[in-house]
Amino acid sequence: MYKYQFTSTLEDLLEAEEAERTARLARAPFRWVIALLGVAWLVASVLAFTWSSPSWRTVVWLLLGIGVIYYFVARPYLRRSRINENNAPQQDLDLEFHEDYIKLEISGVGEFTRKWEELVEFIDTPKGIIFCFSDGVVNWIPDRVFADGEERKRFVEFIQSRRRQNQAS
Repeated sequence: MYKYQFTSTLEDLLEAEEAERTARLARAPFRWVIALLGVAWLVASVLAFTWSSPSWRTVVWLLLGIGVIYYFVARPYLRRSRINENNAPQQDLDLEFHEDYIKLEISGVGEFTRKWEELVEFIDTPKGIIFCFSDGVVNWIPDRVFADGEERKRFVEFIQSRRRQNQAS
């Protein structure tokens, strides 16, 4: 069993959001380069578009630019805004990771018991560990919670073993 108690802050949650984007997509500078390409595609397609003879190519570049800007700029901004609006500035957390279940106690929210089968994915990032559950809930353990790198490594191995066991059964 692994047990962790810590105070989670909004900064922790925003850091988790950034860590997840970095793990799934790319580091921030590369994301901004892609977003700038999206802006360039959008501007070029708007400048090239004519109502008298619209081209399907122009429409494709316009939609591509809009999609890239939404995915790399607007959507992360909206996620971060929701994190700020929907979470307390600080919350005390007690997390217990047992062989059969995960128990979470969040001050002011309640106590939850999750089965390992509900864990869809976990992402081991340099700044912490992200847990994604089947109902869309995402939890985060920042790296500062672990006593040292060895404890963190053992914890990640424990999670991996629990995931393998659940996938095998």
